[in-house]
Amino acid sequence: MKTILKILFLSGLMAIMAFSCVKTKYAATAPGLAVYKTRGNYFNNAFFFKFPNGDYGIMGYYNPRYNSLSRFKVIGTDTVYTLRVRLVDGYVLAAEWGKDDMIFLNWTMNQYLDYEIKYQTGMVPIDTLEAHILDTNPFTELYYDPSRPRKFELSDSAEINRIIKKGELGKYFKRLK
Repeated sequence: MKTILKILFLSGLMAIMAFSCVKTKYAATAPGLAVYKTRGNYFNNAFFFKFPNGDYGIMGYYNPRYNSLSRFKVIGTDTVYTLRVRLVDGYVLAAEWGKDDMIFLNWTMNQYLDYEIKYQTGMVPIDTLEAHILDTNPFTELYYDPSRPRKFELSDSAEINRIIKKGELGKYFKRLK
C-alpha cells in the first residue's frame, strides 16, 4: 500500500512539475512586458490608468472573480506584488502597464489591497484615487515588447539586465518615451 501511495504521489508531483513549465496560451499571446524608469522610486506604489478620452482604468486586486490575489505572495509578514521586477540602473520590468497613461498613487500596493479588503470592494472609488495621486507623468523612459507571442517573461530579468548593460534596450523593445 505504501508503494502505491508513493507512486501516486510521485506521479502527481511529476505532472505538476511538467505543467508548471508550460507557457499558457494567455501568457504566450498576452501583450509584451514593459521596461521603464520613473521620476521617483514607485516600485511598490499602486497605480491606475487614465485614458485619452478621460475614462479611468482601475486595477482591482481583491477580486475573487478574476483571481486577482494571485498577483501577490506573502513573504514573512509582508505581502509582495509579483508583477514587477527590479532591474539594473533603476529600471523596472513590469507585466502591468498601460503605455503612457499610468498614474501612480501615494499608496503602496499593500495599502491599496488593504483598502479593498477593508471595504469589501473590487474597485476603489475614483474620488479616493484622485485624492491619492502621486504622479500623473511618471515615466522618464518607457519601452515595451510588442511581439506576440512575447519574447520575454518576468523570469527573464537576468537577460534583460544584460541587454540594459549593453545599451541595447531599443534593439529588443519599442521605445515609447
